[in-house]
Amino acid sequence: MKKILMLPGDGIGPEIIKQVFKILKNYSIIFNNIKFFFSYIGGISIDKFNSSLTKETIEQCNNCDSIFLGCVGGYKWNRNIEKPENGLLKLRKKFNFFSNIRPIKCPFKNIDMLIVRELTGGIYYGKPKGFSKQIINNIPSWYAYDTELYNEQEIIKIIKISLNLSLNRKKKICVIDKSNVLETSKLWRIVSNFLLKFYKNIKLSYLYIDFASIEIIKNFNKFDIIVTSNLFGDILSDECSLLTGSLGLLPSISINNNFLSLLEPCHGSAPDISGKNIANPIGSLLSLVLMMEYVFNDLKNSKKLYYCIYKVLSMGFGTLDMKKILNNFKLVTTEEFGDLVNHYFVLND
Repeated sequence: MKKILMLPGDGIGPEIIKQVFKILKNYSIIFNNIKFFFSYIGGISIDKFNSSLTKETIEQCNNCDSIFLGCVGGYKWNRNIEKPENGLLKLRKKFNFFSNIRPIKCPFKNIDMLIVRELTGGIYYGKPKGFSKQIINNIPSWYAYDTELYNEQEIIKIIKISLNLSLNRKKKICVIDKSNVLETSKLWRIVSNFLLKFYKNIKLSYLYIDFASIEIIKNFNKFDIIVTSNLFGDILSDECSLLTGSLGLLPSISINNNFLSLLEPCHGSAPDISGKNIANPIGSLLSLVLMMEYVFNDLKNSKKLYYCIYKVLSMGFGTLDMKKILNNFKLVTTEEFGDLVNHYFVLND
């Protein structure tokens, strides 16, 4: 029995998770051994329990095989000491989701690459961090500080995953860093060069983050697997939405050492369009594609769902953010897009 915990979260999260659940219910009939649970994270959890991630939710995570997240955050909690995003950061750290894999894929534009992002280290988690006051020229002044910190073992794990993934792809990896300035980036280069000795016929290259941010957009076909730190991976994967046409098209899967996975789209909670039934559910539906492949080891249905999503897109159906991307654009709601994909998924069974 596979147990899946659904965490819709905030903003458009419940709307897009609803579309995922439509297909998951039908998929559970095919797979015949899936049990679903629902819980809270982020802003809605703060409202209900005064915590962005409760002990109860953590316990549910402990008892499941996979976690499917919508998104967290919103203007409503901007003044809160406890931020909705803290729940997601705590979840990643608590369960050591150290590797985040983000496919940047669009068959319409012949785009197919992977960004492998280290997820539980770096500047987001390094200490010390905080705000403080000091006197500068007799004037009290605030200053803030964050710490970029990586150890050898953290880098080894993420580089090994990238190398192993490359064996079934083009055997080409690019490490994105800032080693001309950052000591942590120098360690990334030392570790990746060492590990490459144990893998034959894999081409390893390096780019500084500033040049890479331009090159990925201009010459995306030169890349296959990109591996990088938490901060750089966050920025670059969002930037790659320019290639596909919308941040709403990007899925992700995060994994740990205990075969627990976290699935989530790459976009935010979009509170300005929440409740309007116009959110793009494709990032979450493509995350379900990843779940079928990596969690259920079901390549057949994973490919089938991927085909169904792009079949609906090829027919011109899309949410409002897809208007400039699709030919013969036909506007549909979040619900309608989910229904169309579900229809073809069941029809092709």
